[in-house]
Amino acid sequence: MNTVTQLHSTTPEKFKAELLQGVTECLNQFSEQQKATEPVEWLSRKDLKVMLQVSLVTIHDWCKKGILKPYKIGRMVRFKRSEVVRILEESATK
Repeated sequence: MNTVTQLHSTTPEKFKAELLQGVTECLNQFSEQQKATEPVEWLSRKDLKVMLQVSLVTIHDWCKKGILKPYKIGRMVRFKRSEVVRILEESATK
């Protein structure tokens, strides 16, 4: 069974150009999204202690106060480096 699709008010060249433009835009968006996605770097409490030059008690207090967002898996606690850097930058502008 053959099916025929007819397009009105356009030429094959215009249709092809519009189709290619749409595909190109989609690929560009996808490419930008992939560039923006950086791998997550996880920090332990000890890593954070060294980075911020504070005690583990201070890190614990900041977690309880909601300043830092801990991610827990079982007994392990990790922090996203990007979130810690963002918090530091925001506190510097205040």
